[in-house]
Amino acid sequence: MFFVSKRKIKFLVLVAFIVLVVTLLANVIVQFQLNKEIKHYKKLFVKDKDNLHDLYDPLNIKQIPSETIEELYSFQRKQAEQNNKPIDWNSFAYVNYVTDEDYLCNTLLQFRALKQGGTKAKLLLLISDDMLNDEEVSKKDRTTKLLDNLRDIAPNQVIIRPVQNILKPNDFTPWGKSFTKLLVFNQTDFDRVVYLDNDATVRDTMDELFFLPSYIKFAAPVTYWDLSEDDMENAYHEVQKEEKWPISLDKYLAPLSKRVKDGLQIYNHLPNLPPSLFFNSKNIAQEIIQSTSSASPLFNFHHRKNRQKLIFATNLMVIKPDQKTFKTITNDALPKCLRKKEKYDMDLINEELYNLKKMIYYQFKLFRKLKSYFVPEVVVLPFAKYGLLTGSIRNKFHHKLMYNDVIGYKKSTDEKSTVSLKTIIDQCKYIHFSDYPTGKPWVYESLEGFKCTVGNEKYPDEEMCDVWNSVFEEDANTRAAVCH
Repeated sequence: MFFVSKRKIKFLVLVAFIVLVVTLLANVIVQFQLNKEIKHYKKLFVKDKDNLHDLYDPLNIKQIPSETIEELYSFQRKQAEQNNKPIDWNSFAYVNYVTDEDYLCNTLLQFRALKQGGTKAKLLLLISDDMLNDEEVSKKDRTTKLLDNLRDIAPNQVIIRPVQNILKPNDFTPWGKSFTKLLVFNQTDFDRVVYLDNDATVRDTMDELFFLPSYIKFAAPVTYWDLSEDDMENAYHEVQKEEKWPISLDKYLAPLSKRVKDGLQIYNHLPNLPPSLFFNSKNIAQEIIQSTSSASPLFNFHHRKNRQKLIFATNLMVIKPDQKTFKTITNDALPKCLRKKEKYDMDLINEELYNLKKMIYYQFKLFRKLKSYFVPEVVVLPFAKYGLLTGSIRNKFHHKLMYNDVIGYKKSTDEKSTVSLKTIIDQCKYIHFSDYPTGKPWVYESLEGFKCTVGNEKYPDEEMCDVWNSVFEEDANTRAAVCH
C-alpha cells in the first residue's frame, strides 16, 4: 500500500511539474506575441498619428497641458458665438461636500472666489443632513448663517443639496466620512462637474475644465509629491532615450494648437505619462497580464508587493456623472473598501475605478477586439495649476516640476532657464493646504503661530518663505473678512 502511494505521489509531482513548465512556456509565448503586437501599435501611433482620426492610442495614459485646455475652451466659446448658440452653463457645476461645520467657511471662500472670477456655472454644495439637524443650537445657528451667506453669493447659481453621510464603520478618524465625496459621481443633472476638496484656496475660475474633450469621463492631477529626484531623472531618460518621444513641450503644443483650431482629434498628440511611473517593469505585456485580478498568483506574487509611483490625486476631479459608474461604486467598489482598514475614497478611485495599470489592460483588450470601439475615458491634468500642495512651495525639487507642469517633459531644455517662484505660483488656480506637520490654516489663531521664517537649514530661501506666507496670509485675511 505504501509503495503504491509513493508511486502516486511521484506521478502527481511529475504531472504538477509538467503543468508548471507548460504554463510557464505558454506565458512566455503569450508575452512574446503580446510584446510584438504592442511594439507594432506603439510605432503606429507615433508615425501615423496625424492620419488616425478615429483610432485612439490604447497603450498610454495621456497628459493634457494647460495651454491645450485653455485653447479647447477658447475654441468652444468661438463655436458658440459663430453658431449663435450660447453655452448652457446650467449643464456644469463646481462641487464641494461638507460634513463638518469647520469646513463650511471654506466652501463660502471657494464659491465666492469662483463667482468673483466670473463663472456662470452652478455652485453645488453637498451638505451632510446631520449638520442641518444639529441638536446643538449654536452650531446649527452658525451653519444657517454661513448657508445664508453662501446663497447670497449668487442666488441663481448656488445649490445647497442635503445628503446622507457615507460612513466607514467604527472609523473615527478625520477620513471616516470621506466616502461621502463619492456622491459627486451621482450628480447626473449635470453634464460635467469640477469637484473641489474645500481645504484649499481657489485663486481663479477653472471654467476651462468643463470643456475637455467630450469623451473624457474623468480627469485629475496625479500624486506628483510621491516622486523622488531619481524617479524624475529616470522618467526624463525614459521619454527621451528609451521611448524616443520629444521631451520638449514645444514639440507638442504647436501641433495640438493647430488641431484644436481645426476641430481635429487631439488625444493621440498629447504627451504620454512615462510608463515607468505606474508600471513596475519595462515588460509591458507582463505588466498588462499581471494588472488583472485573474492573473495567476504564480506570476503575480512579486508584482503585488510593488506600489505604483503615481496614482490619481482626488482633491480636484473633473467628472462626467453617470448612473453606471455610480452603480459600480455603490454595488461593488464601496462595499470592498468599507470592509478594509485604512482604505478610503482615494484608494477606491485608484484601485477600483481608475487604476492606471488596469486601464491599460482594458483599453488594449477592447482595442484588440475592435479598434474603433475603444474611446479613452481619462486624462491627467497639470498638477501645478490644478492640484498644487502648499508643501511644494517650500520644496526646491518641486519648483522645476511646477514650472514644467507635465510630468516627464520640459518647457525649456536649457537647464539655466529660470522663472521666479512667485510667477509660477501666480499661475496656480487651486492650491491645497497640505504641508505636514503644519496643520490647516484655520486651526491657528494667527499666522505667527506657523509662518515660514528664513534662517534655518530647512527653509533658507527668502523668496520661498515670502511666497508660502503670502498664500496663507491671503487665506487668513479673506477668511476673517467673510466668515467672521
